Amino acid sequence: MRAGKETTAPAKRLVKRPATSASSSSTTKRPGAGDRSKTTATRPAKRSGGDERPKRPERLEEAKPAERDEPAERDEPAERDEPVERDEPAERSDRSDGRNREPGAGSLPAPTAAVHDDPTATRDIARLLRYGEHFGSEKIDVRMLPLQLHASSGALAVCDPAEPATWHVLDRRLGDGAFRVMLSVARPDVNADSQARERLAAVVIHVGRPPIARWMVAQFRGEPAPATALPRTPITSGWLVLLDARDGSPGVIALPDAAGVTPLEVPLTDGRRALALPCGNGAFAAYWAIDAADKPICIVVDFDAFTQKAWKAKPPAA
Repeated sequence: MRAGKETTAPAKRLVKRPATSASSSSTTKRPGAGDRSKTTATRPAKRSGGDERPKRPERLEEAKPAERDEPAERDEPAERDEPVERDEPAERSDRSDGRNREPGAGSLPAPTAAVHDDPTATRDIARLLRYGEHFGSEKIDVRMLPLQLHASSGALAVCDPAEPATWHVLDRRLGDGAFRVMLSVARPDVNADSQARERLAAVVIHVGRPPIARWMVAQFRGEPAPATALPRTPITSGWLVLLDARDGSPGVIALPDAAGVTPLEVPLTDGRRALALPCGNGAFAAYWAIDAADKPICIVVDFDAFTQKAWKAKPPAA
């Protein structure tokens, strides 16, 4: 039985193999005589179809110029010449003709200088901003405040908080925003009297950037400039107030008695914030520090802490 099974299995395999080989050979490998004639008849047709092969180079020749034309189209000398046609250097040279003009400012500084024909300061106001500057037996100490002066209208006003009639608006615009505040404090020197105390010499509102070209006397808007005297704000309450001139005078501003050198920030009912400075009684003038383009750098209110003799005295030798 085992031998019979072994003989039948190979027999089946032998039958299958010639069947597949016969079918494949009959169709592909072993054509008959008639088939050969058919193949010979069909081969020329295929070769005639091969006549299309010469056409392929023609197509390639037609495609080659198109591909080679692309670099020619990429040459853009005319478009790249556009930056050369710019005449900006000539315009910039025209703008820089004025010595006191900034690049791009055009002719704006000229009318500004004509409108603000302020007199030049007779004092060296810059001395009030120098740390350690000596005035007689006192010297200057500068202190930056943590608070800022807010002015959304671009105009600054000064007044006595107890006297609304002293309301004045400075003629120059300082811009809109929040500005840094610095105090100039007169401190007694080592050689000063033991009872001497520090006092407020000036307040400085920084509105621009140095360098400073000159110092000018601040004028009041809408008021004629005095012929000889300086425009001053009289103070009788011991406080001087600086605030945004947006909505005009707020009226009387209630403040405590002035003491020391520490300023106060007073919120008003209309949303503004007033900066009150304990300056003592007197009549005080303001000064603008101007740059070469006639733009304000800072505004200084001098509280007349020093006498004319102290201003003229030479600083002590080191």
